Amino acid sequence: MSEISEHSPTEKLMRMAGQIADFFRSQPDQPPEEGVAGHINDFWGYRMRQDFLALLDRCATDDPVLLAAGPLIRLPGEPSEGVAPNDPLTHMNEAKAES
Repeated sequence: MSEISEHSPTEKLMRMAGQIADFFRSQPDQPPEEGVAGHINDFWGYRMRQDFLALLDRCATDDPVLLAAGPLIRLPGEPSEGVAPNDPLTHMNEAKAES
């Protein structure tokens, strides 16, 4: 039996982004905003990214990591300059892992 959540899609999206930010805050090998943006760029679809960026534009959070990640998040088809992809197994930035 599945549970029906009382949270709105906006709340769910911000909660997921916050969980990603919490994870990358605990990783010493890269700035957390790069980890968040890399993860979102790697795993979130167009609609989720678009909705998340719209929430950031509306100041839906005061989390400094999420705010700093915003400019690094790209919609599919946009150039990904600024953030190298994360390795899906280690969640490390591939460019930094090679150095």
